[in-house]
Amino acid sequence: MNIKIATAPCSWGVWYADGTPSGTPADLFLEQAEQAGYVALELGPDGYLPTDAETLRSALSTHHLEACAGTACYQFDQYESFEGFRDRLDSLCRRMQSVGAKWLVTMDESDVGTHSEKKEDMDEAVWTRFLTMVRDMAEYAKREYDIQVVFHPHVRTMIETEAEIERLMDFTGLPLCFDIGHHAYANGGSEPGDTSALDFIRKWADKIQYLHFKNVDGAVRKKVMDEGLGSDDAFDLDVMCDLKDGIVDYEALRDLLEEIGFEGIGVIEQDMPRATNAQAFAAAKRNLEYLRSIHMIG
Repeated sequence: MNIKIATAPCSWGVWYADGTPSGTPADLFLEQAEQAGYVALELGPDGYLPTDAETLRSALSTHHLEACAGTACYQFDQYESFEGFRDRLDSLCRRMQSVGAKWLVTMDESDVGTHSEKKEDMDEAVWTRFLTMVRDMAEYAKREYDIQVVFHPHVRTMIETEAEIERLMDFTGLPLCFDIGHHAYANGGSEPGDTSALDFIRKWADKIQYLHFKNVDGAVRKKVMDEGLGSDDAFDLDVMCDLKDGIVDYEALRDLLEEIGFEGIGVIEQDMPRATNAQAFAAAKRNLEYLRSIHMIG
């Protein structure tokens, strides 16, 4: 097992280019990421960190950070084909090249409804168009920029259930950015020791090349499910919790990653949209120290 650890703006409550929902300034995120003990990061929402290549390189260098990946979150349902957003991808990939980032974490932001209910009415043509766009984008990024796309299954998107993930892998051939918390939330239960994420990793070890370390508060998930709340409510209730506190056993995960000989990126990413900067900073430090304490990382 050889894990290169990193962080991401999501851990500071930054989901969009304008820094919302937390409003964390980019320079503060970089400063606190360095102070927390990280040496690598995902660039996060396209436009959050500087888009000028020289300015971005300088900002990363100032804080002794390297970029392990870019992040491409697209509303695929707004496009007919990859050509509709190719220019956006070109801009991002050129910036990634300028800072040596080799991975592109890609996630869907299509409108699938509050409870993903709109997917029930999607016919085969819709799915084929979506999957073709993802495949074409990945092939283009690899061919033109030598950047590897890893697809991030995510709650309330086109790709969240195990069947949908397997369909995407079969159609596109892509490896995954496998988010432990999102998988457990969408495919598991609410009790401690939930093995849904671990079982999937064991089954698809050859496709797991990039990890997001995250965990799920079982009591919050149960409340959300029992009351029929949406995922936005779940995040506001801090359904994603510290790594040591959730339903996924991280010592069992450590043993599994050792068993399969995992080598790749591991991003500590805790979704905390309502956290203050001080709270996010403290959590980033706690989670890093926890992984060290269980000897998942050095």
